Amino acid sequence: MGAKVTPILCDCTSQSQSLCPDKIKVDVVVGELSLQIDLEADIELDTPAIDIKDIDKKVVLEQCEFVSVNISSSKCDCGVVNGKVFLGGYVRKNIRYSTVDYAHDDGVCGGIRHCTVNVPFHCVVPVEDSNVSMSHTEKGTMDFHGRKFQEFNQTISEPYNEPVECCIDNVTFNEKDLFRNQVPLSYGPKTEKSFCVIREKMVILLDLTLIQKRKVESCLIISPSASC
Repeated sequence: MGAKVTPILCDCTSQSQSLCPDKIKVDVVVGELSLQIDLEADIELDTPAIDIKDIDKKVVLEQCEFVSVNISSSKCDCGVVNGKVFLGGYVRKNIRYSTVDYAHDDGVCGGIRHCTVNVPFHCVVPVEDSNVSMSHTEKGTMDFHGRKFQEFNQTISEPYNEPVECCIDNVTFNEKDLFRNQVPLSYGPKTEKSFCVIREKMVILLDLTLIQKRKVESCLIISPSASC
């Protein structure tokens, strides 16, 4: 029989805190990152093609997690942090291609079809001298979760940091598409071949901005020289 919990009491009380109208929460740039992602994948079409007309593509990020590694050794004593960013997502590609509906000795006739696929990627990249707020350090996390209590009357608190988010500033695609297993047409021009698989080799250059929400004085946003 598994563990069982029988609730006895659950009550919530609150206490309002006076809020300074000059304090707001904004996105703060805590780091900038330029990285290269190398991808290779086979894309299988549902209908044999003889030509690729065009390919539209864009990068979609599904994961951006910052993990601190150690405090930077930079001479700037301003709380800079080294870490790594775990990235995950995919390249969404819409492929338009020509099909074979009819062929004769002088040419080939067919329609234009499209296929949309997602090419996934995952990578981990280092970030140096970022300005990520890490008041909740890894050591503090370890002490909090690994503590063995000898007494029942304990009071502890744990600070939380706003998550780091990624904003894509610029994407550059460099790619080469190879047609796999090309087969000559059974009828029609001898020089024409059909294929169903595209071997894609892609190099993506990605510029990211790392942002984190912070509480700041609104006068700092309106006028840096104002007195708060």
